[in-house]
Amino acid sequence: MSRKDRGVNGGRYFALSFLIVLVFVFLTAATAAGAVISIPSAELKVGERVTLPVVLTDATEEISCATIIVSYDPAILKVTSVQNTTFDKLVYNSDTAQGKTTIVLYQTGAAGLSGTITVAGLTFEAVKAGSSSLQLQLETLKNNAGLPVAATVHDGSVTVKADGGPDGTPTPSPSPTLTPSPSPSSAGGGGGGGGSGSIVSPSPSPSPSLSPAPSPSASVTPEPSPSPSPAPGIITVRIDDLTVASGEVLTATIRIDGVGGEGLSSARITLTYNPKIVKVLSASAETSDFDEFMANIESGTVRIIGYQTGAEGLTGDVTFAQLQLKATGKPGEQTALGLDVIDLIDNEGQVLVEHGDFEVVAGSLTIAGEGGRKWIPTCGLASTVAIVIGAYLLVRKRRDH
Repeated sequence: MSRKDRGVNGGRYFALSFLIVLVFVFLTAATAAGAVISIPSAELKVGERVTLPVVLTDATEEISCATIIVSYDPAILKVTSVQNTTFDKLVYNSDTAQGKTTIVLYQTGAAGLSGTITVAGLTFEAVKAGSSSLQLQLETLKNNAGLPVAATVHDGSVTVKADGGPDGTPTPSPSPTLTPSPSPSSAGGGGGGGGSGSIVSPSPSPSPSLSPAPSPSASVTPEPSPSPSPAPGIITVRIDDLTVASGEVLTATIRIDGVGGEGLSSARITLTYNPKIVKVLSASAETSDFDEFMANIESGTVRIIGYQTGAEGLTGDVTFAQLQLKATGKPGEQTALGLDVIDLIDNEGQVLVEHGDFEVVAGSLTIAGEGGRKWIPTCGLASTVAIVIGAYLLVRKRRDH
């Protein structure tokens, strides 16, 4: 082969190699391109508010749920509301002191979401001048089979100017328009209360998206009358009556029994109790039958969310939550264990109705021990002994006289 031919062949090999490298780079880039979750940047003045959408784009798989944490500088911004989502349910918990808002979203039916998805619209209020980053932390993103989905995160920022109009008062600016969700739940959760999944950690401030349940009275509650037995075929949400010695720890289970049909897709239930008599130590996600589970423990209430990430609902007798309780009251004291069912949703997205589809059977916790038994109706043991001794001495003295 001549030198000229070798040069031609070498050029061809080089061109072919270069083409292969280009194809490889193109395929790698195409593979790397996928779902993107982002929040835009904004500029406003002190006192003004702006609503910024968190959006998931290029979702090629059907998305069933997501948990996202938005972090910001609490000295410069505060979150006043979270709403407007494409998901069936939105639950959030804002920790204003730490500058973190945890958002939990999920589908209540079998169908997932794809394409461009509005995750949530966060309304920020400018507290003082400065600049704050808006950092997105994607805790959970799962498809309709319950498998994790990867996504690239694009953070945003907010710049706040010192003053408003010519007279120094803030000039309100309209918020970007967002299409309202068909049914973002205002009862939310912290949900929240919400929120699970990785558990929505307890916060000093209650979840703005959860309607607060009334705290039970601090006084000793009377012996509760037994709840009526549900009719056959009715789902039962229940917690049993418990008796425990003061200082001991025990497990309380919230169950959803007798689920039939298409199965249960999600549940939100709030447990209420007297915090002077019992303390809730933890709520375990591992023992719940739901794919995702979150609990927000506050004084006197535990706001709990459980939902399925796949296409199948739960049927039969379902373990909703197991909680570790510590008895802190005195012997003889008692507290009701109330269950407030925010919603039960079946796998077709239908909200179940109390007294029609399900019944609630609440429980109680009693502190065991002799302290609650009075030897004389208005006296304790020590007082009773003192009275008996005093009476004996008095009778003997009179006999001596």
